[in-house]
Amino acid sequence: MKFTESSVTSSPEILKRRLGGELFVPVTVDAGAFTNGVCKAGTPLARDGKKKASGTGAEGILLNDVYSDNPNGSLIVAFATVNSAVAAAHSGVEYGSALKAALPNIVFD
Repeated sequence: MKFTESSVTSSPEILKRRLGGELFVPVTVDAGAFTNGVCKAGTPLARDGKKKASGTGAEGILLNDVYSDNPNGSLIVAFATVNSAVAAAHSGVEYGSALKAALPNIVFD
């Protein structure tokens, strides 16, 4: 008998609830946004893929973890409810007033 063990990790669910009307856009994450080969879900980004950790200039929130070997991801830009506690804890970015002001079409719960 042959046995193979493998572990699978997944990104946390940063959306509080899915209503079906969320607006996502594709994004190619900039090389400068990666830390140890990963850009974590919940990271604020501009549409050009650059990380906006302070919130100023952010145009969306990264939906899932993105890895440097395939830098394509989805950006939440409107009509979504983001679980701020989970997204901030996973991404390591503080969800302050500047970020919330930059993304008025996203509800931070």
